[in-house]
Amino acid sequence: MDGPPLKLTDFVDPTILQEIQDSFAAVAGVRASIFDAEGTALTQPAPSRDFLQRQRSIAETEATDGPQRAGREYVAPIQIGPHRFGTIRMKAPTVDVDEAKLQALGEKFGLELKQIKSINTSIHKLTDKRPAAIQFLYLLANAIAKIGYQEFVLRQRVEELTAIYNVTSLLGQSRDLESVLKKTVEVVCDVIGTRSSSIRLLDRDTGELRLQAAHNLSREYLAKGPIVLRHSAVDTEALSGKGYSYVADMQADARTVYPVSARDEGVVSVLAVGMRYQGTAIGVLRVYTEEKREFDAQKVDLLRSIAAQAAAAIENRRLHEDRVAAAQLEKQVHLAASVQRRLLPRDPPVVSGIELSSIYVPCYELGGDFFDFIPFPDDNVGIVVADVSGKGVPASLIMASVRSALRAQVDNLYYLYEAMHRLNHMLLRDSEPSEFVTLFYGVVDGRNRRLTYCSAGHPPGLLLRKGSVHELDTINMVLGVNPEEQFEQSILQLESGDLLLFYTDGLFDAGNFSGERFGRQRIIEAMVRNSDSAGALVHGILWEMRKFVGIARPTDDVTMVAMRVE
Repeated sequence: MDGPPLKLTDFVDPTILQEIQDSFAAVAGVRASIFDAEGTALTQPAPSRDFLQRQRSIAETEATDGPQRAGREYVAPIQIGPHRFGTIRMKAPTVDVDEAKLQALGEKFGLELKQIKSINTSIHKLTDKRPAAIQFLYLLANAIAKIGYQEFVLRQRVEELTAIYNVTSLLGQSRDLESVLKKTVEVVCDVIGTRSSSIRLLDRDTGELRLQAAHNLSREYLAKGPIVLRHSAVDTEALSGKGYSYVADMQADARTVYPVSARDEGVVSVLAVGMRYQGTAIGVLRVYTEEKREFDAQKVDLLRSIAAQAAAAIENRRLHEDRVAAAQLEKQVHLAASVQRRLLPRDPPVVSGIELSSIYVPCYELGGDFFDFIPFPDDNVGIVVADVSGKGVPASLIMASVRSALRAQVDNLYYLYEAMHRLNHMLLRDSEPSEFVTLFYGVVDGRNRRLTYCSAGHPPGLLLRKGSVHELDTINMVLGVNPEEQFEQSILQLESGDLLLFYTDGLFDAGNFSGERFGRQRIIEAMVRNSDSAGALVHGILWEMRKFVGIARPTDDVTMVAMRVE
């Protein structure tokens, strides 16, 4: 057997052991002691004071303390407190006197019969075991009562544990939580011994306790009106640190929200216990009775245990539903991300005398950065690099809207500033004030080696020419903020060997664990070191940025487009 060794006193109280020893010693006329397995005395060798007092009382007053005499019998009640469950009866000992023998004995010794009878009576009193027998009867009756009561309590505990196990098994069937909770309130009524029961769950948004399951309550009572937690003192107390609330008479108690409905329903007493999961209020479990009734601590604890199991099952069900919803959302996000990737150019267009390359690294599944190449006739190509404020799904939706609107404008407009003007008004009309876009839009003329561009609040493009890096002009405000903004465009005459880089601020703001940003100077230095081609430029800068950041989590998308003039 695992654990520490069991002792005799784990099963029998020491006071009971002393009573057994004293009664046995008195009945048998011997000295006795009780020891444990290690030889340690568990009782005192001398009879206890209570035992001696009862023995004197029995001898003097015919058992006024303990078994009572009824005719020629002694009757010991089997009872716990005021509750009497039975009796044990013992016939009183009798002394038979043979007068003929006594008279012959008197004649032999020259004594009168009266003297012989007196001597005989004295001898019997010295050997009378009646007080000890009555003591033993008293002990036996009490032992039976205590053993019986312990058996009764044990059976109750077993029934309660069985009920908790059954409820736990029911609640484990979380596929249909509603029907399981309905079965739970039925089981609660059987275990607690009440007529009806209900479970209300707390709506965390409204504070209302909404009915989830009920047993033996009429439709009229259930439809009596809403139960709002802050207006229900009974339920507030049940969900407090105390854990439960008791109302002796719902019809007379001022805490009852609907006393008239309680009267019409015929419910009197109610016990409500709070349903909590890891400190969070889930709801309230109530039981109702038809007559006034008090609930002992065991019933309260049992109901609280069932409520705790129900709260855990409900919260686990909610978490399961959240996981299912999250998985469905994640699937949708994956699909949206796939669509978003298809909106970005897979390969740059081929333009005579111009090499183009790009790279896009989203921070999340869906991003707010985008770039685009828009082919035009006569070796002209449009270059777009943009960054939408915010991240995730909202930013990705705005990104798709801006891309579509820009493409619709540039197909019909030659002037870049006019396209930006219309795009600005579209954003002002369709987006929130906190949503804006930084955007670079340029058109490269491959034949005439000319770049016409308009930048709306976007990080300035960088030009590497003959070993020096220069910033392109950025004089316009971001899109979606100022309806009066007048956009201006600029022109850059390209030279052979020129290398241009357009990027989003995710590259500039990339930070390491020390809080340092990659910054403009590191971009310039990396640009000089990776200037062999447009492809080498974007991949080289990305590698140097990642080496600088290390394992720090990225916080923004990174987009780069490079152009090299041959």
